[in-house]
Amino acid sequence: MACAAAGLVALCGCATFSETIQSTERSLAQQQPKLALTEYEKLHAPDHDRVLFLMNRGMLLRMAGDYAASTRDLEQAKNLIEELRAVSIREQALSLTINDATKSFIGEDFERVMVNTYLALNYLEQGKLDEARVEALQVDLLLRDEEQKVTIVKPYAEDAFARYLTGIVYEDEGEWSDAMIAYRKAYEAYQKQIEAFGVEIPETLKHDLIRLADRMGLTDEARKYRRELKIKDTMSEAQLLESGEIILTVHAGLAPLKRENAATVLNPATGRFLRIALPQYHTRAQPLAYASLEADPSHSVKTSRVENIDTIAVKTLDAEMPGITARAIARMALKDAAAKAASSSRSGGSGGSSAAGPLLGLAVNMAAILTERADTRSWFTLPGEIHLARLALPPGDYNLKLELHGRDDHVLDSGEIKVTLRKGEKKYFSRHWIPTNLEVRP
Repeated sequence: MACAAAGLVALCGCATFSETIQSTERSLAQQQPKLALTEYEKLHAPDHDRVLFLMNRGMLLRMAGDYAASTRDLEQAKNLIEELRAVSIREQALSLTINDATKSFIGEDFERVMVNTYLALNYLEQGKLDEARVEALQVDLLLRDEEQKVTIVKPYAEDAFARYLTGIVYEDEGEWSDAMIAYRKAYEAYQKQIEAFGVEIPETLKHDLIRLADRMGLTDEARKYRRELKIKDTMSEAQLLESGEIILTVHAGLAPLKRENAATVLNPATGRFLRIALPQYHTRAQPLAYASLEADPSHSVKTSRVENIDTIAVKTLDAEMPGITARAIARMALKDAAAKAASSSRSGGSGGSSAAGPLLGLAVNMAAILTERADTRSWFTLPGEIHLARLALPPGDYNLKLELHGRDDHVLDSGEIKVTLRKGEKKYFSRHWIPTNLEVRP
């Protein structure tokens, strides 16, 4: 029994992998993604955190501009998730007797969708439209699969931005019907989730719906959107095909911190300690209000917020807390029962030492306390928010001005995008921006 107690302590350690990334976050706050990547790669991820390691490294590589390497990591994470979706009986047993962090990490529903979404963005920025289309198809299958499995009402059962991005991909491929279906699903998702996640229907999506409805001859539907969205004029598909187009995504801040909220108390009736540990998100400030992209005064656009990962993460955990709490209480009872049984045992049978039982019980009780940890793992390099803009321009060479604006409209940061556009061509760009006053893990 004593060996088992020591083994439990060694197995769990004192911290989860996600609690060892302070230096990475500090480097990101200093606008040094390559240094953050170097710091992150120094960390040792246990086998059951391999997916998490790949997710974070894939995002850091993307921030550093290495889209090919980022894609390799995210593809590997995606494939490994599929292998791990069927959780082993052994892992389930360990999570019930030790803690939830012993299970292999495969991410929350929204994190798994984000893997496909960022793979699609990577491919688009590398000019690999067909590969991005594959990810769009997989997003559709993943969301459909999750919807069929839902047996309780969950705040995240659909991803409006992922749907919107798939529509953009299909439109770029000239697959008007599939694009229209995706835009409709995005529109419906934004309508349903506005209260839960606080994201308005993006301005660009409003115009996209009308443009595609007109293109497909859906006169009544186009009229309905014009009436509902209060839009009279929009660029036609024919006009758009005569232009080039910039599609910009801005990835602002970092996802919320997942911390442990724990309590350890002494039961005066038994003299044993009881501990319960639960995860809790701590949101970080998101100072970005919007970004502006300008070629000249007559060709400029502002981004719309299209995804609020910060709120999605918090609401997802809130919905899961009853189950997490129930497991924690069950573990506490099991561990206390094991300590009680150990205290009642006698070393060497009936002739053993009477002191051995209480000492063994104390060891088992301490092992139970040390191994009771909340699962604080999360894809911490995800942005807190995603913003998007579409800017149609006549074919030609451009030096675009990009400005990031705060809540009071002042400029937080700026940059330039140099691009050459041909007729009918779409080019994709992204900007990751993390505030210098980012709150990092203590």
